[in-house]
Amino acid sequence: MRKLASAVALCVGCSLVSVSAVDAQGRGGGTWSTAGGDAQLSGWQKSEPRLTRDNAKDIKFLWKLKLGSGEVTQPSEPLFGGHIITNYGFKDVAIVFGPGNTLTSVDYELGTILWQRKIPTDSAPACPTGQLTADVIQPAPTFAARGRGPAGAPVQIPPPPPPLEPRIGAGLSGPAGGGLGSIRGIFLLTADGNLHEQNLVNGWDLGAPIKYLAPNSNLSVPTIGGASIYASTSGGCGSAPSGVFTVDMSTAAYQKASYQTGSVGVTGTDGPALSTDGKTLYVTTGSGTASGEVHANSVVALDSKTLSVRGYYTPSGADASAKSNVSVSPVVFSYKGHDLVAAYVAGGRLALLDGASLGGSDHRTALAITAALSKDSAGAWGRLASAEDSGGTRFIYVSVHGAVATDAKLPTSNGAAADGAIVAFKVQDDGGKATLTPVWVSPNVPDPSPASVVMNAPPPNVDNFGQPLPAPAGTPPAVKAGGMVFTLSEGEAGKTHARLYAFDAETGAQVFSSADGITASADRASISISGAHVLLLTSDNTLYAFGIAYDRD
Repeated sequence: MRKLASAVALCVGCSLVSVSAVDAQGRGGGTWSTAGGDAQLSGWQKSEPRLTRDNAKDIKFLWKLKLGSGEVTQPSEPLFGGHIITNYGFKDVAIVFGPGNTLTSVDYELGTILWQRKIPTDSAPACPTGQLTADVIQPAPTFAARGRGPAGAPVQIPPPPPPLEPRIGAGLSGPAGGGLGSIRGIFLLTADGNLHEQNLVNGWDLGAPIKYLAPNSNLSVPTIGGASIYASTSGGCGSAPSGVFTVDMSTAAYQKASYQTGSVGVTGTDGPALSTDGKTLYVTTGSGTASGEVHANSVVALDSKTLSVRGYYTPSGADASAKSNVSVSPVVFSYKGHDLVAAYVAGGRLALLDGASLGGSDHRTALAITAALSKDSAGAWGRLASAEDSGGTRFIYVSVHGAVATDAKLPTSNGAAADGAIVAFKVQDDGGKATLTPVWVSPNVPDPSPASVVMNAPPPNVDNFGQPLPAPAGTPPAVKAGGMVFTLSEGEAGKTHARLYAFDAETGAQVFSSADGITASADRASISISGAHVLLLTSDNTLYAFGIAYDRD
């Protein structure tokens, strides 16, 4: 079936060359193919030219769509599949993996369902709670030739890929993100431990599922790096182990590796973060008994091929052995030519670490670490967020649950935050040493979701499906000033509804609120952003869109 689909896609790919430039005008949406938008879990939409602080007044409720009757009982984050050709023509596609193993494709411009597929499993889940299913989309294609090129030079179209084997993951073994005419897959983890791949265009199977994890594992959102897929687990029902697991999809052998952690769970509901060069995974661990290469309440660096331990950081003092309920994935970003890792560690503190040597020679030394940000960090989940403004200043955004700690000496210009808030820090260079400086605390946000950021978007590119074009030599890239930080106050089932907020990325001042526009709570729901649309899934399985509607011709 995969070979037939590949042949169809090659024909479709030929049509993309001639029509995509016209059809994509005005879209400009960037990719958001995994939790946090990218493999570094930045939560930063880098290609969003239409949402800025200056037009926050134009953000409004766009549509809502009931996806089914089931209740959403685990973390959720809609994903964006991009502007693709479908059976209905070109569509801006969002993907939701919801209750009952139902995969839904939505035209997010119109707010209509394109298709739904129920993914079969070997056995019914036995766990009453936990994150038992998750999804990630294969990254979008990248093309070597863009635009018209030098005068008189023909555009070089890459050759079509060889026919793909009828097995899942075959599309990951080619060039990054596939090539012209490639089929993009949606990878799904189900409660039986199986890994599936569905066609992004129509939801069809792209091969038989493979066994990946133990059944009923309490898992994270998977991450794609090259031809490998990574996921972490924090126990589960029965004998499901805790650890980090990878499978190499480049061959039919599906070579696997694991880093198992015994009684110590690998925390962070949004999964492992990948270094910018793709060679290292970073994960956080929970409380438990440390032994050998298993480190409790720590940030651990793993080789992305073998999952062997490359380094680790454990907070000093009582936080090293304290009972911790923090389940926040780290974020990775490049700063002055090398990777830094930010992590929300035991005790509710933000730590800034050197990606090449997480805790220094004693494994206890951070580049910088804050005081506790909350009086009660229990229940913190998801991920951090990080973005860089047009002046090169790097920001880190933390979703703090519970009252913001007064002894953390944080700014208070936006009022008291008794139930939670977004706290912004900037990374600064102090005599060659990276430091964390608090910049602002948002107004009160009860139970905030992970932050999602729009900042410094390039102008829309109509020739490569929202991918930014390289600037001509000598011309600085155009940016949009005035970023925004979005978060969702979850609400409480039967008592209060969820509420979407946007804050000025530089000051923390509120610039948008959905007020009573959402009618249900949204337990552990994260938000995603693309094409001037902000999507979220509420607990009653309703997909909401806020943002700025497309101009219609």
